[in-house]
Amino acid sequence: MKYEDLMELLKYRRSIRKFKPDPVPDECITKILDAARYAMSGANSQPWQFIVIKDPEVKEKVYNAYLECHDYVYHLEQQRIQEYRLPAFDIPPEERQKSVGMIGGWKDAAVYLAILQDRRKQWGSVLVANQNGRVFPLTMGHCSMVIHLAAASLGLGTQRVDFGFQQPFREILGYPEPVELDVIIPIGYRAYEPGPPHRLPLEELVHYDRYDMSKHLRNEDFLKYLKRIRRMGRPGYRVAIGEGKG
Repeated sequence: MKYEDLMELLKYRRSIRKFKPDPVPDECITKILDAARYAMSGANSQPWQFIVIKDPEVKEKVYNAYLECHDYVYHLEQQRIQEYRLPAFDIPPEERQKSVGMIGGWKDAAVYLAILQDRRKQWGSVLVANQNGRVFPLTMGHCSMVIHLAAASLGLGTQRVDFGFQQPFREILGYPEPVELDVIIPIGYRAYEPGPPHRLPLEELVHYDRYDMSKHLRNEDFLKYLKRIRRMGRPGYRVAIGEGKG
């Protein structure tokens, strides 16, 4: 594989927040899952399992459970100063449906992929990994990223869907303790073109041999940085509801 092909794939993969209802071939889902099991994991512990959700009734229950989480997060985010809020939650109460569209418009995705995690499997790694707790979330992140890239390689869109509570999803999907739901990834065909990715310049991120203190964010710098990334991220949310070009 050429580097240029990799970069093209990375730039094509975007968080898609509105999908066409068109069905996705089963073979595509199988390919995505087959790729996912090759993700890196601590000491090859492979602590993941997957639930492929296509039944309309189950999808509706999962989506409604997410909406309850979204409502909680929306009101929690209002405690922030407005200019520091995530763009999808910087919406006045009377326009709440815009907030849902920006971050929860994935209802029509053909498939919901539930990524399950089993923390017991981390004991397959070295003991220090269980003491510092860092290896497990990194492992699950590797798995998610492979899924997003595999879907993009097939011309499909995806979104990472996080939530605040386990119990509603545990009741709907039936997974037992101590298995947990890590993330939900809707998969389907894009209902819009998201525009180019917005990333910081490489020179701001790289240090050579030693840390360059001129690039260090002090407290007052960090607040400016937060405003900056909010401005960078806003188009990606707005385009999902037909406002702007991403």
